Amino acid sequence: MDKERTIGAVAQVSAEISDAHVRLEAAVRAARAAGATWAQIGEATGVTRQAAHERWGHIPRAGCPKDDCDCEDHEVAAAACGCGHGPGRGYHRRRA
Repeated sequence: MDKERTIGAVAQVSAEISDAHVRLEAAVRAARAAGATWAQIGEATGVTRQAAHERWGHIPRAGCPKDDCDCEDHEVAAAACGCGHGPGRGYHRRRA
């Protein structure tokens, strides 16, 4: 294989992985909205309850749990979320 073809394959697989991550987070969001526990989500994804919570704990179960939140989009990365949501217990400390 030539270099351009192999780099193209890397780019394609990387895009597929990114798409799969988006779909997985949407599925986790739907499962949480339906009442699934972190243990159930962990089992479905092959990780522990704690690992599932650490990975997707920033996803609110139904709406934003912060009363004073003005964040318009909770689907952004935790580091970029204006209201400070991130892994663990639904939200985390804001980064300075």
